[in-house]
Amino acid sequence: MLRASLFTLFLTANTVSVFAQTSPKPDGLWRGSLGAGATVTSGNNESITYTLNTDAVKQTKEDKLSGYLQTIYGRRRIDGETQRTANLLRGGGIYNRDFNERSFGFGSLDLERNTLIDLSLRSVIASGVGYHVVKREGFTFDVSSGPAYNRERYTTETRDALEWLFAEESTHALSPTVSFRQRFAYYASLRDSGEYRFALDAGLVFKITDRWNATMTLNDRYQSNPRPSVKSNDLLFVTGVQYVFSP
Repeated sequence: MLRASLFTLFLTANTVSVFAQTSPKPDGLWRGSLGAGATVTSGNNESITYTLNTDAVKQTKEDKLSGYLQTIYGRRRIDGETQRTANLLRGGGIYNRDFNERSFGFGSLDLERNTLIDLSLRSVIASGVGYHVVKREGFTFDVSSGPAYNRERYTTETRDALEWLFAEESTHALSPTVSFRQRFAYYASLRDSGEYRFALDAGLVFKITDRWNATMTLNDRYQSNPRPSVKSNDLLFVTGVQYVFSP
């Protein structure tokens, strides 16, 4: 075994919280992507982290349905003992329905499990209305808002919260082979004044072929009132490639 050797293979495009890397087309057909990757170290430190994820989207001229699933698992071995470094599972989906050329309604469900912080299941249900500020080929910008219900079930307690969601998202075709997507969702607590959460997802997609993309993705999660011994902010940055399936 070589000392301080490092082998890194990223074959993943990270998708979280209703943020699909797949580019939809309004033809009513399903499109999606699939990624899998691993990071392995050996020598003074032995560890492995791997990720699996998939997303899919179906869009027509009147509505859009999208979903995602992501898992991250990691462990390391120190002084003969194995420690778990990551055990995260996320999934969910969102449905948008246009009322007219500019306004739309939506409903969403997000689920998350993270055993490292004793989170058995977080369930977030939201609905509301939105507005297409910009809607043209190569550039879209939407804003939306509505009520949300957040239930966090831990191994020792359950926390419920009524929230109000404010969100914005956009897509940008920077060139024929490069695109940028971002979404920011802010959840203000309706029960505890001053408490809030937010989720930020941003990603660059570089088209390699019709079936393969290279990606750079940033995910940030913040909660103003975490449980004791749990940090408020979680930041994840992933580079990799994804396989795209489409008609």
